[in-house]
Amino acid sequence: MTDTEDERREIAELKHDAAELERDIDELEELIDLEEQAKAGQKPKKAKKYRLRIDKEKKVVEVHQMTGTQILALVNKAPDKYLLSMKVHGAGFQPVAPDQVVVFHVDHVERFQTLALDPSEG
Repeated sequence: MTDTEDERREIAELKHDAAELERDIDELEELIDLEEQAKAGQKPKKAKKYRLRIDKEKKVVEVHQMTGTQILALVNKAPDKYLLSMKVHGAGFQPVAPDQVVVFHVDHVERFQTLALDPSEG
């Protein structure tokens, strides 16, 4: 095979991969409320946007995953002052470390809860 044939084959594969990614994006749900989905007993899915409940606040994010620190930042809290826990449907609350990545469509997250490290906070 010549370099030109290899290049053509590689370009064709890249075009095929790009078409598959576009199809995947088109099939994504527009917005999923994680708490509603979990309470309905539905299996997590990928979405373009997720509505998260953190304590009593609801936030919409346009990513599939976030770290504990990033989730706390959504409600203006820092990991040096607050602990973050996630309620996993059917398994109760589990701690989320500041650098731990939570994948919304994989981890069966229902909602998040914060707890002040200093009892006089919040």
